[in-house]
Amino acid sequence: MILTTCYIKGMEFLFVITVSFFLLIAVAVAFTFGRPPVYRPDRELVLNLLIDVMDKKASIERWELFLSLPISHDPKLEEIRQRCLVIAYGDDADIASGEGIDGALFDREGMQRIMKVSEDLNQLIYSSPISKRF
Repeated sequence: MILTTCYIKGMEFLFVITVSFFLLIAVAVAFTFGRPPVYRPDRELVLNLLIDVMDKKASIERWELFLSLPISHDPKLEEIRQRCLVIAYGDDADIASGEGIDGALFDREGMQRIMKVSEDLNQLIYSSPISKRF
């Protein structure tokens, strides 16, 4: 009776160790061959975000994500992001735009500044070549 109980406990222990081992191997493989998450917005996505901000459809989370992560793959788009950052938080030369009402992220003056940035981005999209040589 005692021998059978010890045998069953030993098998349970062996089962738990085996399952844990395979789970650790799976996690190690996922970290080794997995790809880290990357935020690489394109110009059209940012233009859509700016339009959503003007239409009071953009969430604060989407806007803050755009502002908080540098865009290293497109220098012109990084300039747009920095202009939006100045609109949102201000700098030495410009003051920050006020908070909007009725679901808007910015006040009227801030929305006009966002509209100017979106027009510049739209012109940048329109003037960019369709293909690029590498």
